[in-house]
Amino acid sequence: MLDIKSRAILSKKSIFMKQFSKSMGIILLFILIISISCKKQKVNEDTKVWAWFSGSLASTQTDSASDEQLEHYFAKAKETGIDAIILEVHGGYPKADSADTADFVDYEAIDIINKTLPYAKKYGIELHAWIWTTNRCEKNLRAAHPEWYQVNAEGNSCLDIKLYNREHYRWLCPSRPEALEYLKNRVAELAKIDGIAGVHLDFIRYPDAILPYGLHKSRGVVQDKVYPLWDHCYCDVCRANFKTQTGIDPMTLTDPTENAEWMQYRWDAITKLTNALAEEIHRYGKVASAAVFASPAESRKLVRQDWTSFTELDIIFPMIYHKFYDAEDAWIETATREGVEEMTANKSKGYLCSGLFVGHVPADRIDEMITYAKKGGSKGICFFSLEGVNKTPNYWEKLKESIAKYRKQ
Repeated sequence: MLDIKSRAILSKKSIFMKQFSKSMGIILLFILIISISCKKQKVNEDTKVWAWFSGSLASTQTDSASDEQLEHYFAKAKETGIDAIILEVHGGYPKADSADTADFVDYEAIDIINKTLPYAKKYGIELHAWIWTTNRCEKNLRAAHPEWYQVNAEGNSCLDIKLYNREHYRWLCPSRPEALEYLKNRVAELAKIDGIAGVHLDFIRYPDAILPYGLHKSRGVVQDKVYPLWDHCYCDVCRANFKTQTGIDPMTLTDPTENAEWMQYRWDAITKLTNALAEEIHRYGKVASAAVFASPAESRKLVRQDWTSFTELDIIFPMIYHKFYDAEDAWIETATREGVEEMTANKSKGYLCSGLFVGHVPADRIDEMITYAKKGGSKGICFFSLEGVNKTPNYWEKLKESIAKYRKQ
């Protein structure tokens, strides 16, 4: 038999174990509640709604958006059901034009992000930093490294001509290791910012060898084929690389578009650069995404962008702005499906999210356009842009209704 002291010790142990078990039960219940709550709050990627936010916020032609504007846009986005905003922080006319060539840090982009993050946090909206990539027109960069810029088949640098009469059409050569290092530094300085969900790469391509067909008349061009003026890049590095590979100087080709190896060289150059930047973004634990031309075939043809080979990206947003291609509405589904199928065949690590142009999507037909993308295999949907939504009468209300229906499908 146990003595009195032993029985007392056992009694205390029994009481302790009961209290411990009760406490553990409460803790486990608390963890379960939190887990269930988190699951409820988690966005369904299949019906996630994105929007590009450009123009007034990041424009350097005027002052950046006021606090009142930011409050308005983020509040409306939240109310409408938008989950993530892709925020333009580096565009075609950056203010970083000082004569100081020793420091290329994009301070303006960092400031824009820091100014906007509080609103994203307030409304629980995911924020991605959107930058221009091979299209970089900072005057200090142009002055310091003109040799980094692309050259056309006539032997002229894009720094010396205004392609399509656009001042901002100044393009870095993707074959130059120095240009890649410069771009890696630009994505790194943004990816490391706490609170940013990812970095979004735009203009990650060559200049338009052929513009989307619906733009020919408005831009005053005849492009029944690829002409030397718009065909890039024939810089010394590209020519030397290709000659080493094939024994051919691409400048001697009668019709460069008929030379499969030369076309592949340029597709590969952009692909290697994109995948390297994606890996740099991933080093900081952030999402790597890109905006690309509408369909794989058109993209390869028009801008030398083989985006279904961008296998390291987490998300690819084809800009299926169908009326710029003189295409019918149903082409949204076709272009989406082509992209999904090629990405699958190439074993891409990411997924496709179709981008729709508000100007091509009437307010009373948003449901229809979203359905085309969904049928094509799009995971989520993205709208360009919030400014377009804001300036179109009744669009916020109609978009809210369509998003609610989309999530119930």
